[in-house]
Amino acid sequence: MPIRNTKFMKSQPLSLSAYSTEKQYFYFYFPQIGKFGHYPSNVSIGEKVTARGEFNTLNVVKHRTIS
Repeated sequence: MPIRNTKFMKSQPLSLSAYSTEKQYFYFYFPQIGKFGHYPSNVSIGEKVTARGEFNTLNVVKHRTIS
């Protein structure tokens, strides 16, 4: 569930210079324990997708453990 005005899905155009980075923050919580899919960001030039992150499975637990 998105919180703090984060949307379920968001498209945001960004222009980056070569060898630069940009941080984007999003806030969410999970109302129950379980495994949930997370679709990563895509990078496109014009209308063509040029890079894509790997699909992630998030493991939501009741208490965080630090190893």
